[in-house]
Amino acid sequence: MSNSPFITASIKTFNESQGIEKTIDSIRRQLAAYPHEIIVADSLSTDNTRELACAKGVTVVSLRHPEDRCCGVGHQLSYLHSQGEFLLLMDGDMTLEDEFIESALAFMQANPNYAGVAGRVAMDEGSNYEFKSRKQRINKIYPLGDCDHLGGGGLYRRSAIEKIGYLTHRGLHGYEEAELGIRLHQAGYKLHRLDVPYFSHTSHVMSTLTMLRYRWKSRFLSGPGELLRSAWGKPWFRDTLKITRNEAIFTLYWLLVFAMLLSGNGTLFGLSLLPLILFIGLKTVKNRSLFAGLHSVLNLTAFSAGLIRGLLTPLPDPMQPPENDIVSHQDAKQ
Repeated sequence: MSNSPFITASIKTFNESQGIEKTIDSIRRQLAAYPHEIIVADSLSTDNTRELACAKGVTVVSLRHPEDRCCGVGHQLSYLHSQGEFLLLMDGDMTLEDEFIESALAFMQANPNYAGVAGRVAMDEGSNYEFKSRKQRINKIYPLGDCDHLGGGGLYRRSAIEKIGYLTHRGLHGYEEAELGIRLHQAGYKLHRLDVPYFSHTSHVMSTLTMLRYRWKSRFLSGPGELLRSAWGKPWFRDTLKITRNEAIFTLYWLLVFAMLLSGNGTLFGLSLLPLILFIGLKTVKNRSLFAGLHSVLNLTAFSAGLIRGLLTPLPDPMQPPENDIVSHQDAKQ
């Protein structure tokens, strides 16, 4: 067996002590037949995620500065330290399914014009609106066949990533996989989701309001605005508008409502609220729950505020590496 890794598995983590060992074990089991390396890219976890990962004998790299934490920085950090011909992207709360690697490699080797491939996703029963909604829309979020981007990660061809300059945008707090997909399509590549299991995912157990507060504090809700800002002046800006259209429409709507409120015209303000009432009604009927309708509005409103925040946030150069360190087992204990 060659010492040079054929596959690099990248696991991005932030406080994933509950699942990181299971994630590593599932990947190691599926990659046993291939020369491989496993890299855990940690965003300065405050629990013992790094210690647990180091004890598993994998490479652990960590950010130096907490202000660099975001969804997009993890896999880019792994990529900077990686050697594999193929890059497997996972999160620390995922478990790699048995059938994926063999099927994914066969597809990629037979289709050189594809830059990445993923598979079906299994989710547990969520305890908050975000994850319950995500499970209800799982076939829409993770569509089979050719697709615009691979939500949740996938197996990527290194040569394709080298062609577009970087793996994931180190400044995006969300939508980093969408941004990656857009750049790959611009470079002439395709993406595909196979009808085979890829990973199972453990949902957050926070309540709906607690989850929204967490998403705001972590700046995840700024993802749509940051995606738009990252694409400003680039050929794929229109593609980012397509991806963020729901958040953008809701943002424009709330700006209109606010303008009507400031106008002092009660009639116009009342009329401006009619689309909101209709939207809640439609969501209530669709989900057979008034709470689901209200939660949907609350969620979109939070993303609207995040979109504006993201648009106003300067982004780092995605080609510049974040400051980072390779973590030893002794370092992880400190």
